[in-house]
Amino acid sequence: MTYVFFHAHPDDEAIFTGGTIARLAERGVPVTVVLATGGEGGIEPAGGSGSPIGALSSLRRQESELAAKVLGVDHLAFLGYRDSGLGSELPADAFALAPVEEAAARLARVLAEVEATAMIYYDEGGIYGHADHLAVHRVGQRAAALAGLDTVYEATVDREHLHFVATHLVGHAVAALHQEAGYPSGGLHEPPPTGVPTVEVTTTIDVTGVIEQKRSAMAAHASQIPTDSEVLTMDADTFTAVYGLEWFIRTGPATGLDTLAMEAR
Repeated sequence: MTYVFFHAHPDDEAIFTGGTIARLAERGVPVTVVLATGGEGGIEPAGGSGSPIGALSSLRRQESELAAKVLGVDHLAFLGYRDSGLGSELPADAFALAPVEEAAARLARVLAEVEATAMIYYDEGGIYGHADHLAVHRVGQRAAALAGLDTVYEATVDREHLHFVATHLVGHAVAALHQEAGYPSGGLHEPPPTGVPTVEVTTTIDVTGVIEQKRSAMAAHASQIPTDSEVLTMDADTFTAVYGLEWFIRTGPATGLDTLAMEAR
């Protein structure tokens, strides 16, 4: 039984599914994390003064390897596409522009190599609408079909739950995306909302028992989540309230992930 978590950028795996990965790993269940891009469109570290794209990608790869070690990931793979960033003009080799069949074939090969039981990728809205997250949904869905997987899970966030807790990092991501896209606040052309309503969530994983692992994995991505950031300076109770649950939408027969969901931590 192997689970493959397919994410867009380094740090997404820790933010949205880090606790679930850690809980599977502590049970001895093999986990593979596949990252579509190297995160070249991320925030340049302080003092970087215009570091080359390759340098940022290399740094983020190192951070991903550290986070994977913290979470107990068995195998970390990169599809090798370029981060699409937040701007309206995408690089020619951006993941968001990659032909779905080509990218899905690459991913399907990984699924076959690790003999995947199920795959996790984003919901139809990409959780918050980033071009690379939307591509993860398209590519993940197609790769699952190519690999003949019976069950897939769409990682998401419960938007109703987030109304009652301190700001989740996805809120900052949404704000940055909207600013770049020029969406007017309160205008007539607001983008789709973040995540899904509670009723659409099929599988909720309580990760409070591994919350420090999740926090450490997020902290491993120091170029994007600095030690003095809001998320890493939250007190333990607040951090647990915000990041102690992870949400999925299952298609296909239930697997061990759903058994995990029924066990409170």
